[in-house]
Formats: sequence, C-alpha cells, structure tokens
Amino acid sequence: MAERSQTAPEAGNDTGNEDAIGGNVSKYIALPNGYSGQPKKGHLTFDACFESGNLGRVDQVSEFEYDLFIRPDTCNPRFRVWFNFTVENVKESQRVIFNIVNFSKTKSLYRDGMAPMVKSTSRPKWQRLPPKNVYYYRCPDHRKNYVMSFAFCFDREDDIYQFAYCYPYTYTRFQHYLDSLQKRNMDYFFREQLGQSVQQRQLDLLTITSPEDKSDLENSVMQKKIKIPKLSLSHVEDDGEAKDYGEEDLQLRHIKRPEGRKPSEAAHKSIEAVVARLERQNGLSLGHSTCPEEVFVEASPGTEDMDSLEDAVVPRALYEELLRNYQQQQEEMRHLQQELERTRRQLVQQAKKLKEYGALVSEMKELRDLNRRLQDVLLLRLGSGPAIDLEKVKSECLEPEPELRSTFSEEANTSSYYPAPAPVMDKYILDNGKVHLGSGIWVDEEKWHQLQVTQGDSKYTKNLAVMIWGTDVLKNRSVTGVATKKKKDAIPKPPLSPHKLSIVRENLREGTEKKVIFITGRVHPGETPSSFVCQGIIDFLVSQHPIARVLREHLVFKIAPMLNPDGVYLGNYRCSLMGFDLNRHWLDPSPWAHPTLHGVKQLIIKMYNDPKTSLEFYIDIHAHSTMMNGFMYGNIFEDEERFQRQSIFPKLLCQNAEDFSYTSTSFNRDAVKAGTGRRFLGGLLDHTSYCYTLEVSFYSYIIGGTTAAVPYTEEAYMKLGRNVARTFLDYYRLNPLVDRMTVPMPRLRSKEERRLGCEHPSYLRAEQQLEVLGVPVCAGRALTEHLGSDIQWHL
Repeated sequence: MAERSQTAPEAGNDTGNEDAIGGNVSKYIALPNGYSGQPKKGHLTFDACFESGNLGRVDQVSEFEYDLFIRPDTCNPRFRVWFNFTVENVKESQRVIFNIVNFSKTKSLYRDGMAPMVKSTSRPKWQRLPPKNVYYYRCPDHRKNYVMSFAFCFDREDDIYQFAYCYPYTYTRFQHYLDSLQKRNMDYFFREQLGQSVQQRQLDLLTITSPEDKSDLENSVMQKKIKIPKLSLSHVEDDGEAKDYGEEDLQLRHIKRPEGRKPSEAAHKSIEAVVARLERQNGLSLGHSTCPEEVFVEASPGTEDMDSLEDAVVPRALYEELLRNYQQQQEEMRHLQQELERTRRQLVQQAKKLKEYGALVSEMKELRDLNRRLQDVLLLRLGSGPAIDLEKVKSECLEPEPELRSTFSEEANTSSYYPAPAPVMDKYILDNGKVHLGSGIWVDEEKWHQLQVTQGDSKYTKNLAVMIWGTDVLKNRSVTGVATKKKKDAIPKPPLSPHKLSIVRENLREGTEKKVIFITGRVHPGETPSSFVCQGIIDFLVSQHPIARVLREHLVFKIAPMLNPDGVYLGNYRCSLMGFDLNRHWLDPSPWAHPTLHGVKQLIIKMYNDPKTSLEFYIDIHAHSTMMNGFMYGNIFEDEERFQRQSIFPKLLCQNAEDFSYTSTSFNRDAVKAGTGRRFLGGLLDHTSYCYTLEVSFYSYIIGGTTAAVPYTEEAYMKLGRNVARTFLDYYRLNPLVDRMTVPMPRLRSKEERRLGCEHPSYLRAEQQLEVLGVPVCAGRALTEHLGSDIQWHL
C-alpha cells in the first residue's frame, strides 16, 4: 500500500489507467508512504462495496490529498461519471482534499456551481457541499484532463461519511417503495412483473387507472395463459371393471393408492389378485391358507415333497408372463403420457393462434365495415346513394334518404375544394362511354368497372376519393386516416380534414378507445433524478387529489420506473451489466442481452396493435449532466400541423412547472440517437401518438426572470413529477370535471420576497402541496427539523 501511494497515476479520457481498476474498493485503508503498523485514527478507510457504490481506486498523494478513480461501467470502460463511496476512521477536524481524476466527460455542471452530495450516519439527510469548496479544472498532472477537486472537513470521529455524484436511488429502495404501495390494496393500482434482467432482477410495470379501464386493458393487451386440463386414462381389466391409474394432478404412470397404504403393498395386492384369478381359470386353486410367497419360493435340492415343486412350476410361469405384460403396459403408458404432453402443447399453440386469428378477423370486419360506410359517406358527398351495382344504376334513379343526407352532410364535407353537390345530381348517367357521378364529375366507364371490382377493399375508398376530389387535393393525404408510406423515410400524412373525419371514425367504432400514457425511467442507471420524478408522478396519481381521480377515470397510466435494474444495483452510470447502453438498442433488442428493453418494446407493440387501445404518449425520463432546468426532446415531422401539435404538451408543462424551460426544449433528428426510445417509437406509432424524452438537470434550475440557480432537492424532483401528471388534465381539457382547483399554480418569486429573504417559493408550494394531499404543514416542518443540523463543511 505504501508503494501504491507514491505516485498518482494518470487517467485518460478514453481508458486512462483503467486496466488497474477491476472493481470497487472494499475497506481500503490509505496509509502514508513508508508507514508500517496498525492503522490509526486519521488513516482514512474507503469503501464502495455496497449497492450502487462506485469507487475503483484510491491513491494518497500527500497527508491531506487523495486521488480517487471512478470505476468504469461493467464491460464498458468509456463511461466514468457516477461515484458513490464512504469514508470512515476519521479524526475530528481533519481536513482533506479529494480529487476525482478520471471523468469521461469534459463538460460538466461542476463548472456552473454544482457540488457533490454528502451525508453521515448521524445526519442522514443528503446535502450539497458549498460551491466555494469545489473546483473543476484541467490538471497537467493527469494528461490535462478535467479534474474535480473538493475540500472537506470531518467533524465527528464516530461518523461514517458518504459522498455521491447526486442523490442516490437504489434498487432496494425502489422495491420497498412499490411494496408499500402494494400493501395499501388500492383497486386502481396494479403491479406486475413484466420480465427479469440478466441477473434475475424483476422489471416492474405499474398500471394506474380506474378499475373498469384496468380490467379491460389487461384482458385485451396482456394475453392470459389458456389452462387446458391434463387428460387421464382409464384401464379396463378383464372383468370389465374400469380403474383409474391417476388423477389430473398426478403423472399417468403413478398408481392411485388408498390412504395409509404403501406403494409396494398396493402393487403386491394387485399382483396377488391377478395371480389368484389366473389360478382359478386354470383350475389350480392354492387354498386360502397358502401365501403367494410360499408358492413362488424355489425348492432346495434336499426337499422331499417333489409333488409340491411340480405344482409350483405353473404359477411361476404365469407370474413371469404377468410381470412382462405389466412392464409392457407401463412402457406403453409412458409413451401415451409423452404423446399427451405433445398434444397438449400443440393445443395450447393452436388456441393462441385461434385467439390471434379471431382478433384479426374481428379487426378486419371492423375495418371493412368502416370502409363501406366511408364509401357511402363519399357517395353522399356527391348527392348519390350508397354503393350499388352498375346494372341497377342504368335503369333506376336512386334518391338518397333525407335523414341520411342530413346526417352525413356535415361529416362528409371533408374538403372545401368543391362546393356542396346539387341535389338534382343523384343518379349515374352513361354518355359516350363515361359515367356521371354527380357534381359535374365524369369517369371513364372502364375505370368505373375496375373500381367496382375492388369494392369492399380499402383501395376502393381511396380510388373513389381520388375520382371525386382529384389528386391535387389528396396529394400525400389519407382518406381513411391510415396513411401508407410511399418512400422508406416518408412520414405519414394526416387524413383529409382530420377533425371532421375523426368524428366519423369515432361514431362508427363500437365503444371508445382507452387512452394510454406510457412512462419509463432509469434506462441509464446513474441518472438518479429520473427515479425521483417517476416517484412524484406515481405518488400524485395514486393520491386522493381531485385531479388525480379525474385522470384515473379518463386515462390509463403504464409506468416502468426502472428499465435497467442491474446497472442501478452495480453502480453503473450508463450501461447494463453486459456493457450495453440500452437507450441505443430499441431498434432490435435482444431477449437475452437486453431482456428488460425487449419486454417493454413487445408490450408497446401489443398495445399499438390493439384496436381498443390508443397509445397517445410515450415519455422517457432522464437526467442531464450539462444543462439546467427540466426540458424535453421531441421528434421532427414533415407535417407542420403534427409538429405544432407536438409542442402543446411542453408548453403546458412550462406553464405548470417553474423549473421547466420551453426555450431549452428542442426537436431533432440526430443520427446518433436513432436507437433511442423517442426516435424509434416516434417512427413506429401513428400521427396521434407523441414521444418525448424528459430531461431534468443533475444540479439546478433557473426561474424565469432571474439569474440565480436554485439547486434541486429530492422534493423538487418529485414536485416536477407531480406537475407532469397534472399537465395531462390541461392537455385533455378535463378541468371542468374537477370541482375546485386546490393545487396552486406556480408563481414567480417577487421582489418583496427576495428583499425579506424569505423561503423560496418552491418550498412554499411544497408546503401547500403537502396540505392539499392531506399532510399537515407542521408535519413537513417537523420532518425537516428532525433530519438534523448542517454539517460543518468549511475549512
């Protein structure tokens, strides 16, 4: 250890001296150079062998200075940002300088005033170090890489001090949190295991909605296992009496035995009965006093009674033949059991296929019915009746019913390119090889015949619409609302007059769609603020707040709060156990290398293909290491109207959350982010779905109109999550359903508050929020006072 502390190794930006780091330090004692003997007070002991811990190496530069090396992510040396370690065996008033020397990022919020987190055993509340004691600079001793140094003074000898990059949120804490929610037995909260990670840690999926919506969604999306009872055989004996060889819960080769009887005894009794029956058939009755064992025992050479030996030859031959037959029957039963298992598996597969086929058939019938009705709507747009055969058109004059005309006149007016049709043009007229459809529209008779051939197909509706409105009006637009991609990278266009056509589709569809909001978090394990934001969303949605009740009644929230449980447990910053950045593998996740991501993707695809489910939002929560505030990333669309609709939710969130910045929100199509959930699902889902990445700063936020940075706390992160959930009320215009608005709107800090030096408004709103959710304000203050006094950080 003395030789190790003589020199401070250099750490490069890519790998540095990471070859010397094989794992976390475990109770490593940093001894001075040349010291031998038992460690004394002041010889610091470093440890990171605990959940979410990270510290790979410690080098003592001098009596007061230590170089600390971050352990890279498992199987990936590129990422070195997250650190979390403890220090013990300190002296009171001992002053030290810790240098984190191998950061993999050059840009950092440490340049803007960010500081590490610290707590101790006697003061368990996490606190930030004063920014004046933290330095971020290029160090010539470490290949001019950026180094973060901070000064610290230990004030209590018996305490164990813990330092971290940001507020830790471990896998165990997350499991305890979900267990506490599950124990409350809320009928609108459902927890299930969607899959398991590589190290067999569970991937939890939460469903928060009213009980009716939750049961319907589970039945339609999550396919239940079809239970087919095992078949049993019955053996018919010679006397015609049927006997079962087993029950449904036992294997068929096992013999059913009465209670209290041993297997060997039951088998012996059955053989004895059969032997007695065979003897009676051959006229060789042995008498009731003679046991089978006495008959089958071979006689010794000195036996005098040879007649009894000759009499015993026939029963032994019968016994051996019976034994062979019994063994053959057992073998046949084994084969039958195997055949039954294979048949059962085939039946299960066939049942699944039939279920999927039935769903597809019903969906096709619904789509065909929709197309047929849209055809009638289009014909009524011309003043004509429903689709009919051409031969009948030639001889009859078809007048549409007045009720149908008035009903569909407004809905069918999906374009203002042509004026309303004249009521007199209500029949097809053949003239010079052309068919008159009405409104001055003439179509070649041959094309009209071809169009009638495709009647009932989706192409019929499209071709009919082209004949009516023309290609200029319908250029790159969809009539039925389901656009097709002509080019590989083409973005689907919205339907013609989306508002009116959506009314037609909603009226024709039986029942209403379930609007689903899908939220994921912690795909990057070191981005701990995402877990606090997720917890804020969950806490608000399961509360009895009036807004939460309205949201549960009208929306279905699917939340997967921790997509990378292995990385969280191991203390990685960005990667999984196998070194994969999961947020770059959405295009083709592997079920064995990325099992959690694969499970979430399959669920999203199932919901997208379910006609009764409308997946409208996908939000992936992250934390940002170089920017302030909360903000969003969105996708770029060629359709200007869809692009504008995408910006509505961030604008509403900016109004509800003072720490959210719409100016920092951006919409991009970066090639390096093609494998992210936002980019992949944005290209997969239709134009009614919106995919975002919600970013929140590791450090602080700046309130509009000010320049001072307000550091984030655990409560501030959760408050942002509550505001995210509340914004859905504004987006879906559900405000009238709330009796009264009890949650105060965010307000800016006034000049009078700054002059008086009162508490920050975020703290005031946190108190108001506690009071709204049923927690007295005094309880919140008492909790704050209970956490203890500040640690003396200054030198």
